[in-house]
Amino acid sequence: MAESEVEKSYGRCALNSKFIDRFYEIFLKSHPDIGPMFKNTDFVKQKVALRSGVATMLMLDSGKAMAKVTLDRIAATHSQKGNLKIPHKLYPYWIDSLLATVKECDPEFKPALELQWRSALQKGVDYIISHG
Repeated sequence: MAESEVEKSYGRCALNSKFIDRFYEIFLKSHPDIGPMFKNTDFVKQKVALRSGVATMLMLDSGKAMAKVTLDRIAATHSQKGNLKIPHKLYPYWIDSLLATVKECDPEFKPALELQWRSALQKGVDYIISHG
């Protein structure tokens, strides 16, 4: 299966050493409830988890069934029954923050690509919410 435009974009973003740090700069300020949720976070581990989580969402969007195994684990930890208990109302801030970061870090970013990114991420978020 050929690599999607979103996967190519993510690859370009991943080449930027500031991509993940910039995401967290944007995300942690995006809503007053978000920053405190990361108060005791080990950001070395968190950055690895973010890279993996985004890649897994893009795999789901590309129809790769194995992505569901990882997303099921994310859903379990992020759900209201899991240890993180992430309110559903905060997921749009995650998507918007990631897209703002992609826009800054992908030199080939275009509005049409933003729509593809948003669709892929929303599909992943919807999966996490429905399986949590």
